[in-house]
Amino acid sequence: MLSSKHKSQSEELFRNYLPEDVLIEILVRIPPKSLIKFRCVSKSWNLLISSPYFISMHTQSFTNPSNRLMISRYSKIHNREIYSVHLNNEDCSVDENIKIEFPFGHSLPWYYRIIGSCNGVLCLTSDTFQRTNPIFLWNPAIRRKVELPVPQATFRSMGRDEFVLGFGFDVKNNDFKVVRIAYGRGDQYQVPHKVEIYELSVGKWREIDGQVPLNCVVEVFYTQVFLNGIVHWTAIKRSRRSLLKNLIMGFSMTNEVFEEMTLPDALANAWKFNLNTAVYEESLAVLQYDRQHKSCCIWVMKEYGFPESWSKQFYVRLNQGFTMVLGFRKNGDVLLDGREGKLISYNPGAAASVHLGIHGMPFSFYIHTYVESLALLIEGKQAHAPKQQLQ
Repeated sequence: MLSSKHKSQSEELFRNYLPEDVLIEILVRIPPKSLIKFRCVSKSWNLLISSPYFISMHTQSFTNPSNRLMISRYSKIHNREIYSVHLNNEDCSVDENIKIEFPFGHSLPWYYRIIGSCNGVLCLTSDTFQRTNPIFLWNPAIRRKVELPVPQATFRSMGRDEFVLGFGFDVKNNDFKVVRIAYGRGDQYQVPHKVEIYELSVGKWREIDGQVPLNCVVEVFYTQVFLNGIVHWTAIKRSRRSLLKNLIMGFSMTNEVFEEMTLPDALANAWKFNLNTAVYEESLAVLQYDRQHKSCCIWVMKEYGFPESWSKQFYVRLNQGFTMVLGFRKNGDVLLDGREGKLISYNPGAAASVHLGIHGMPFSFYIHTYVESLALLIEGKQAHAPKQQLQ
């Protein structure tokens, strides 16, 4: 720990020999955890590091190692969620230098669902099927969280009880956003949808004029993908003849407008619950499950925005106790959820699988590249695990 004298000397050295813009260029390359400590050097450093301008620059400039994965799952033994960071190596070993404390306790009868992850921030909601499900933003690296206010479109105020969430980052305005699409009861295709946006910098919901594409519905538990500034879901669209077709529905976080992307016939006419969006090697992908033949086909849009570039990448056999595809590793392996709650690494070429020694309840796994940032430093509250979890 630096003494007050040494802190003053360090600050004076930086002031005398480094212009402020050079100092900022140095600090934006330093990991968030170190910067949190650097705020104690002086008031001026605290003001600089805590400023929206610096946090924005750091988010855009700081390069995180891409060889680490964050893995979450629900542990029945511990009766709570467990988050851990793993090296993206052969055996997916735990990074012992990073400890993540889950700050939401275990008051739910089940686990929180992760809507998405972006720039080191996770968006979570509970799936307890209450009329108003709480929504949180959480930065595990610096232990900050934000609970979103209650949206305008609730069951009590609007007579609506189904909604879809999307989470991402508005690069133009340097802001995190959550989009919420509320559906009416009954025939979802015939009832106008209400769309609300939550902006972190504003701290409240607002209704937007951007209309969901006509007769287009996203199912509540469809996964989202945030790519190229757009949230993507697989969706169902009803035609004039009442026929249903699948497509990709996107929402631009910057322009706040919806758009549609067509799918190849093999996907457009597939059973709607057998499709989900994903990211494969930084490209938009769709997972097509075949429950009858117990397999999953990975389709990839080779050139973003060009539907004709959709192509089959490979198949994953699910007849060995696997339930679903969770993500993809740098070595080309596929991460799978096993029926017995085991995390499996599967090599499509060799058709060989390896149990990674990580356990959780089936369907509770979530995997994403681990990223550190200063996001939520200003808006967020301290987010530490309850004492009973630390014991």
